[in-house]
Amino acid sequence: MSDPAPAAPVAHTPGTHVGAPFLPRLTARLLQGRPVRVTLFGSSTIEGVGASTPAHGFGPVFERALAPMVPGGLAVINRGVGGNGAAEMHARLADLLADGSDLVLWQTGSNDAWQGVPVETYEALTRQDLLATRAAGAELVLMDPQYCRMLEECAAFPAFVAAVHRLGADLGIPVFGRYARMKSWCAELGLARDELSPDGLHMGDRGYRLLGEAVAAWLVDLTGAPGGAAL
Repeated sequence: MSDPAPAAPVAHTPGTHVGAPFLPRLTARLLQGRPVRVTLFGSSTIEGVGASTPAHGFGPVFERALAPMVPGGLAVINRGVGGNGAAEMHARLADLLADGSDLVLWQTGSNDAWQGVPVETYEALTRQDLLATRAAGAELVLMDPQYCRMLEECAAFPAFVAAVHRLGADLGIPVFGRYARMKSWCAELGLARDELSPDGLHMGDRGYRLLGEAVAAWLVDLTGAPGGAAL
């Protein structure tokens, strides 16, 4: 299957921003030394399925990497449920909004692709829920699907990668391009695809470590707050 290579807007690329930060609420809290609350919302990646222990999953790795950059204290709420697509996440939206988080990291696009959900249905419902979350006062970032054997074998998959980036562009939400980043890790580190996702779908310890640390660094870089380069 060819690489869908969705085009993400330049404004979503870490290190290229000038002027106002992409995440003004998070930036202000970091610079003022105030506590930060982040909700991780998604499916098996957020839950940490595939890790050898819970501590090796995405959420704990992300929290350990980000915490030193949050002098006022970091609280991370994990709302990952394996197998969830847009419809199941929509059903859990009230719980997400009740968190009252400063930032929501929204991991999306993997399960709908292989479950046969029309991409138009996925995109419309996800757009609706992203707008509702923003209206409640939270800032948002998106994470697109993983690079793995099962999704590469799914004919519908490229359209869902593109849909996540389209949502980001349309709504002005930064997108962490996990799909492209995982391909880069394989090339740069000499890794086989299945070394990052040993069961062909879920990430393993090495994949989660790379992902959690990279997302934390990306977030701090988006804010322009001191310390981003140190990650």
